Amino acid sequence: MITNYKKIFSKQNQLTLLLQIIALIIIISLFCKAIIDVDKSWDTWFYHIPFAARLWGIIPEEAHFFYEKLEVRYDGFPLLASFFQGMFWYLTNHIQAANLFDFFSLILVCVYLKSYFQVPLYASAIAFLAIPLVQIHATSCYVDLPGAVCFTILTLTTYLLYIKSDKEADNWRNISIILLSAAAAANIKLQLVPLVVFVLCFALIRIVWLRWQAIKKGNADFSRLLVLIPLIFCSSLLIFATPLKNVLFYGNPFYPIRMEIFGHVLNHKVDFYTYAGDAIKDMPQALKWLRSIFEINSAKWEIAQWSADPNKSRLGGFFGAYVVFNLLLLGYLVLQKRSRETLGAVATLIIISVVTANAPQSHELRYYLYWMIILVSLNLFLVTRLERLSQIPKAIKVQNLTLVCLIFLAIVVTKTNFQYIKPNFYTLDKHLQTYVAPAALRLIQPGETVCLVNKSWEYRKTYMYSSYFHPELNYDYSIKSVIRTPEECGELRVIKIY
Repeated sequence: MITNYKKIFSKQNQLTLLLQIIALIIIISLFCKAIIDVDKSWDTWFYHIPFAARLWGIIPEEAHFFYEKLEVRYDGFPLLASFFQGMFWYLTNHIQAANLFDFFSLILVCVYLKSYFQVPLYASAIAFLAIPLVQIHATSCYVDLPGAVCFTILTLTTYLLYIKSDKEADNWRNISIILLSAAAAANIKLQLVPLVVFVLCFALIRIVWLRWQAIKKGNADFSRLLVLIPLIFCSSLLIFATPLKNVLFYGNPFYPIRMEIFGHVLNHKVDFYTYAGDAIKDMPQALKWLRSIFEINSAKWEIAQWSADPNKSRLGGFFGAYVVFNLLLLGYLVLQKRSRETLGAVATLIIISVVTANAPQSHELRYYLYWMIILVSLNLFLVTRLERLSQIPKAIKVQNLTLVCLIFLAIVVTKTNFQYIKPNFYTLDKHLQTYVAPAALRLIQPGETVCLVNKSWEYRKTYMYSSYFHPELNYDYSIKSVIRTPEECGELRVIKIY
């Protein structure tokens, strides 16, 4: 009994308990921020909030017309994230609840690592939040983090197919996780569709190989292999629902984005986005990516990585020193123990790195958040496993790794003045007071139908004039374009909001 008492209160268990408490406090603080603070970021009010509101009828189409370039995005962009954001908003009647989709995506990847890789929840939570962009996006309405989490789960489950024994790898649980995560990733961000196809090929090849080997050994018949045909067909309809819909209705899988195939330009409404500062614009894309992940002359840490200096804008966000630490740790683990797990981890990272580095706009890291999440996840798994098997030095423990990650996390929250990890009490009322002109509202009579004219380039502000946000007036308005003239309003009374 005395021995058990000492074991419970050993220094190692005390450290684990302390880390668990710290992780829990941080997670609770993040949840409070997500549910209290309105996300005032550009894209949130440009299209994430409007899309979510229209899908759930919170602010329907007849109550707020999108201007053309926004309407075509609504037609062609994946709307799975908007669906869940709108669901949280609709169920709670609280616009800040839309932030919870990002928050729960962070929780999801931590639970996944616990379930599939036995990584302690406190370790993954602290390690992921030490990545600046993960911490920043976890309480926002941007969809980069949820898409990255789903793609990470797809990639890591495919990695498991290659490192596990035949029976452990080829089971319906793994196949279901692969198909569901692929469908979620592809229907959250169009940019992830080619990457999903790429990883699915690896997963399919491995599953077919495992089943073929089982047939050769007499452990299964051909029906086990043939069942994949209808499964792949049905799953493809779900995974590629957005591109298939776009092909059917618009003749372009990536509509409304400009795409060119064999010299033929497909139907589009928006040019392909490209941006790079003068200092890097002539570099090969892979070199741009390397400069960005190591944060060589990068921008400050914020949600979209904008900087007043165009040569630093849209770069960084992974914390260069943290990237170096994780790469060195992975290399060290491989040197300590060459096994299917460690060599498979290196192979996975190399393949994903080559593909990501050469992807369009790969230097804008928020679009490819999965790369850093995968790197951190692999290290967490390998340390957890090798420590359990006593195959690495005693100093390399999950608790010690988490302590190091906690130091990086402390640096991040200090440099960002804690603004992304605790509530700032920036409520909807404060947001409307900032962006809505009281003088314009005073011109509107309760129940009146008016025409709002906005010539400002900040067209996202227009949405804040929706009568949903001003129930005391309960007015209707017509607005069909970012730039309008009073003459276009017809007989409706004009209210200028610029």
